[in-house]
Amino acid sequence: MSERLFRFAVIADSHVNPSDEDLISPYESHRLTNARLAHTVEVLNALAPDFTVHVGDMIHPVPEAVSYPDAVARFKAAVGRLKAPLHLVPGNHDVGDKRADYVPAGEICEPYVELYQRHFGEHFYAFDRGDCHFVVINTSLINSGLDAEARQARWLEQDLQAHAGRRTLLFVHYPPFIARADEHGHYDNIDEPGRSWLLSLVARHRLAAVFTGHVHNFFFNEHAGTPIFSLPSTAFVRGDYSELFAVGQPSEHENGRNDVSKLGVLVVDVYPDRLVPQFIRTQDRPEGAAPQVQRDWPQLPPAAAGREPGLGLDLRYHWGELHQIPYSSMLDEFRRKQARNDYPILALWEMGIRALRVPLDDLADPASRARMRALAALGSRFTVFLFGWPTDEQIELLRQHQGLLRALELIVKWPLAPDLGGRLGALRARVGVPLHLSRFWSASGQSRDGKQIKLLVDHGFAGPADPAAEALLQATRGQGFDGLVFRVAADTDVDEGITGAAAFAARHGLRAQVHVRLASDSPAQARTDAQANGVRALGAAFTSRGCPQADVFLDTLSDVDRGYFPRAGLVDRRFNPKREGQALRNLHGALSELPAMDTPRWVRDPQFLVGAARMERSQLLLVLPLGGAALMQLPDWLDTQDLRVRRWLDLASGEERPWPASDPDTAKVLDGPCLIELATSRVAERALA
Repeated sequence: MSERLFRFAVIADSHVNPSDEDLISPYESHRLTNARLAHTVEVLNALAPDFTVHVGDMIHPVPEAVSYPDAVARFKAAVGRLKAPLHLVPGNHDVGDKRADYVPAGEICEPYVELYQRHFGEHFYAFDRGDCHFVVINTSLINSGLDAEARQARWLEQDLQAHAGRRTLLFVHYPPFIARADEHGHYDNIDEPGRSWLLSLVARHRLAAVFTGHVHNFFFNEHAGTPIFSLPSTAFVRGDYSELFAVGQPSEHENGRNDVSKLGVLVVDVYPDRLVPQFIRTQDRPEGAAPQVQRDWPQLPPAAAGREPGLGLDLRYHWGELHQIPYSSMLDEFRRKQARNDYPILALWEMGIRALRVPLDDLADPASRARMRALAALGSRFTVFLFGWPTDEQIELLRQHQGLLRALELIVKWPLAPDLGGRLGALRARVGVPLHLSRFWSASGQSRDGKQIKLLVDHGFAGPADPAAEALLQATRGQGFDGLVFRVAADTDVDEGITGAAAFAARHGLRAQVHVRLASDSPAQARTDAQANGVRALGAAFTSRGCPQADVFLDTLSDVDRGYFPRAGLVDRRFNPKREGQALRNLHGALSELPAMDTPRWVRDPQFLVGAARMERSQLLLVLPLGGAALMQLPDWLDTQDLRVRRWLDLASGEERPWPASDPDTAKVLDGPCLIELATSRVAERALA
């Protein structure tokens, strides 16, 4: 990958109060907005961007409030501690609401524009960095009819034309839209006709990206090939969008407003051929406690196109569903608005997961296909699956969109057709993507005398010993397809399941696609031990990194607390990362910076599961506690002679811990998963030189 040119950060909606004591909002957590901006400044300084853009609502008092100047002073004092330049975008709290009959505060007017300019500077402008052109506009002006609207429109059209051919990025406060470009106007978007005018410029000039604020939540959209990132706040979450989550809110969340796991900043690394966005959750900084800020892993996001982690995810829930947000007597009282829960996408990006498994129905649905195309532009690839034989229309659909796909997974029912091999070869040639075969399985025909009745269906070969796999190979002579699909049941060790499937497939010149279950084999049996499922996920991730000939998919992203097969996932029902998801993120992040490794060897004892893999000049250990805190001694698992500890990474926090004298024989008490890199003394000395 080419060298990074520079880095910038984007923050949104800090809503600074005029004092640290006054409560100008009915929410208790609003007292913390100033402290949260101070914390954000510390985070930004640690991330070291070349500059930061604030996309509006710097302060909470609106222009007609007498406390406006005091809040501005507080804001400037806080951001004055930034080590890099800050560029500002006017938000509706800074310059007035957009012109609409239904808005709850004072609309933009010439005096408010003058007030903004007096305190913050220009309200539309541009600047350059490297080969990139950065444009800031005042979206409250759009549709206002003010003279300033016409001046801004002329300037923007001329500026974009003058910089045609440059990578141009646009920063606004109001999003053009939240769910669809043709949605009706509401509090959180730009109304017509201004919306179509702005989107036509985005399309005509093929902007590299658009960044917005205002919604205090994460939304990801695309228009004419341009990604649109709507960012969470540094201060609080908008409670109306809590309706996106099918779960209640704990009391400390203040009905969703104080869900601190959704606060954060966006950093964007700029390369000659790509932009790599990475959202860093800042959480909160409780008084007297250390903040739980996510670690910066520049090579982790899918858009980085670095070394692939190897672990994919099965997107069982409808990840593109539009929700109807109720009218609330707060900001939108007269019409419902639509929104999509994009936090699953954010969670996947955070964990560096690029390989996604979805039904062919998603590719056939125009809205879902558009989402797939937008994610593919940022590094994701899809394995689509189908039960039965595809129709001519489906084959043509696959052929047209093969650039989005890793493979077509075909689930085949026994008995096998005698001409299956020839038909598979013809199908693969038509769709133009690798073809992976899976076995359909059901409980039909099994004796139920004296047994529980389980009306189950499943798919995938049970392992190398499954006679159906040999039957398929004999029937087809191993021709016409590229991979076999295996399932690793809940009672099967993931390392044995993955490596066994990969070895069997490789002997026949095929890839292995391996589905690792976190769910039980019984629909009524809950697997809610988050630590046990976390160990299973981390073991699958580490093994898959050492088995590049296998495509490994987990069956679970979020907690399943209803329906069939209840189980613990990597994120909760609000799609906030759990400890296990954070550990997977940090494992993938660390692996993204390390060279290739061989297939891990695993050691099990009553307290730990340990995976050991060799790299070019060092040895890597993944240590997974199986219970509570326990004493860890590396000589119990490997010969430590002439080895030194180069790195000890706590996976739950992402922090690198000190190891006394780098001596691997030193015992450690371990209460969470960790990654240890060991090197010979000579290699370690050369690395330190």
